[in-house]
Amino acid sequence: MTPRTTASHPDRRHGTGPAHDGSRPADQASTPSDAVPFQDAAPSPTDAPGTVQRGTPDDPLDLLCVGVGPFGLGLACLTDPLPDVRAAFLDAAPGFNWHPGLLFDDATLQVPFLADLVSMADPTSRFSFLQWLKETGELYPFYVRESFFPLRRDYNAYCRWAAQRVRGVYWGHRVTQVTRPTGEGPWRVTARTRGVEHSWWARHLVVGTGTVPRTPGELSGVPDTTVHASEYLSRRETLVSEEHVTVIGSGQSAAEVFLDLLHTPGGPAVDWFTRSPRFYPMEYSKLSLELTSPDYLDHFRSLPEAERDRLNASQPQLHRGISDATIDAIHEALYVRRNDPDAPPVRLVAATELVDAWHEAGRTVLRWRNSENHHVRETVTDAVVAATGYRSAAPDWLAPVRDQLSLDAAGRLSPDRYHRASPDGTVHVLNHGEHTHALTAPDLGMGPLRNAHVLAHVTGRTPYITEDHTTFQSFGHVPQRHVAPAVGPDGAFETRALGRAFTLRPVDPDGDAALLHAWLSSPRAHAWGLVGADEQTISREYHRMTAADAEDAWIVSEHDRPLALLETYDPARSPLAAVWPVRDGDAGLHLFVAPTSRPVPGTTRAVMAAALNLLWSDPAVHRVLVEPDVRNERIRAINRWAGFREVGECHLAEKTASVSVVVRGDGPQDHKRTADTEASVAERAEVTR
Repeated sequence: MTPRTTASHPDRRHGTGPAHDGSRPADQASTPSDAVPFQDAAPSPTDAPGTVQRGTPDDPLDLLCVGVGPFGLGLACLTDPLPDVRAAFLDAAPGFNWHPGLLFDDATLQVPFLADLVSMADPTSRFSFLQWLKETGELYPFYVRESFFPLRRDYNAYCRWAAQRVRGVYWGHRVTQVTRPTGEGPWRVTARTRGVEHSWWARHLVVGTGTVPRTPGELSGVPDTTVHASEYLSRRETLVSEEHVTVIGSGQSAAEVFLDLLHTPGGPAVDWFTRSPRFYPMEYSKLSLELTSPDYLDHFRSLPEAERDRLNASQPQLHRGISDATIDAIHEALYVRRNDPDAPPVRLVAATELVDAWHEAGRTVLRWRNSENHHVRETVTDAVVAATGYRSAAPDWLAPVRDQLSLDAAGRLSPDRYHRASPDGTVHVLNHGEHTHALTAPDLGMGPLRNAHVLAHVTGRTPYITEDHTTFQSFGHVPQRHVAPAVGPDGAFETRALGRAFTLRPVDPDGDAALLHAWLSSPRAHAWGLVGADEQTISREYHRMTAADAEDAWIVSEHDRPLALLETYDPARSPLAAVWPVRDGDAGLHLFVAPTSRPVPGTTRAVMAAALNLLWSDPAVHRVLVEPDVRNERIRAINRWAGFREVGECHLAEKTASVSVVVRGDGPQDHKRTADTEASVAERAEVTR
């Protein structure tokens, strides 16, 4: 039975790992004698004099990535066909080699072949896994195999094939520091290769370095008998000759090492300990896999930093468990040997943590404590395999520019939603991001999406289409259908209100940019947060709104003369939802009535009525909400005239809001003359938000 394993370090769905880093040689995996050698790796372009473009302070590269693991290599592959992007990718390793110490013959990834370097961003790329299968004559065997999950060693061979063909990758370049003395302009990257230091210059810096092996501090006194799982195959011959081996860890790597030792004829006695309450299976159901999605990422990022850390720690089975196939194979091996008197003894113990280790009489003593009954026990072994995972290591070479990076309260790199980790958006992070991007950070399938976002920011365009919503379930909010007014074929809505005819059409972010700039950059529109903004900034904001599926913007005109700006939104996906109980069928609106030198009495009320007609044209809308500042008495009077009932106050980021609602069927005709008088006086405000 084939154990299904994962990406970067094989007990997780990771796309980076200790084998590739642009900085310290200690972060590189060695090339063991029985692992796949580096012989297929492409030679560094420094072998061809005069071909290296390192950029200059006046003519920098567009992008420089430090670290070429699967994520960095994927970025190189997506950059390759873009003629307008000058890029370089530096790595200290002599070539690509992905976890050679764990390339068991029958181990597979836990992600489908579509989670290759490029396909989730560009399925037509010449660097796809399918293209590798075709070029190597393996496509039909893979087709007949009828499994979506590639062998791990095939994935490594595929990545090495891509590394040979992609442009701009420089192996054997150890980055020593990054500087930007003025705090702006291009980044200077210093790298050493073959004993010579060179300076590289780039507008955008990408941190693509991976993780490093993590060994428990309790084993610090017995380093000579301790092996990290990442080195297992290179040390296997020695390990299987020992009398007794102890495996520590609860994930896929620990399980595979344990299973390999069980299957070794004449192998050692084996103990397998984990401090986890049990030997977790990997949670691999389809609805759980939806947590590796942009939708879940948006929810996760909306949470406070402490809550994000707590949530990550509470879900180990989502990315640190053992595949069902491997668990079945282990149980079957144990079952087969259960009555074999010659089989070396085996012990599996959960909920037990290592508290100390030392040498005694030529062997290694391990002291354990059970986390449930607190009993202390000592065992004796000859070797320890620490399958204890990996940790993010803040690259030393970033130290000179630490004050120019975005860091969280714990001092960790803190990239934004689109993986930018500097205030000016010119530093991008491909790893080190579980605390900010949850399960999407290590997932191989999310790598191309992340890289597409990076390239969009570098180029100022959209070289690859990206998805924002991919799941059937919702996270952090109860969804409702987007408001769908009964518009005409041209997308416009025609209506009459208070005896006047109005047209409401969608905002054209480019065509209406000058108009919106004239309206919203003036002090009277301070509630829109765009006072003093230039035309391009306002255009970008309404491009964003046009692309969003929870917001719409409309120009309200009378006789082809623009009068007002209307924004409609889904309150369930707005900041209001965090502080107010939104109800099914709610729709929200913001209204700005433009200033005019010749005001017509009743215009604000008529435009408000037209806005409500737009929303009521969708039968799914049962209630409309507005949330003006409590200090804006004039607008509150307009709202009351329109039938809005003030139901409470709440605190939003920029104001204390008076939440007001109007229910379908209510309206200005239901109110007394006092409300009409209030509204007439209030119309001078002409802004309701």
